[in-house]
This record gives sequence, structure tokens and C-alpha cells, in this order.
Amino acid sequence: MAGRPLEGLLVIDVGTRIGAPFCAGLLGEWGADVVKVEQP
Repeated sequence: MAGRPLEGLLVIDVGTRIGAPFCAGLLGEWGADVVKVEQP
């Protein structure tokens, strides 16, 4: 891939169901920095 289209983007993942973490993972593969927030 010639460059990463989402490089420099910060994504904060606060989802608990299947869809949100999956999408955050895809965004991470495309270059975004992903921060996952979990319950204590």
C-alpha cells in the first residue's frame, strides 16, 4: 500500500459489542492510532 490513508488520525474505541471493536481494528490497519477504553 502506498501510504496509509488514515495515518495521523486518533480513534478512541469505547464500544463493547462486536461491531465497534471490529471497526476500530480496521481503522488501525489503515493507519489510525487506536486507543481502546475498557471497563475497570
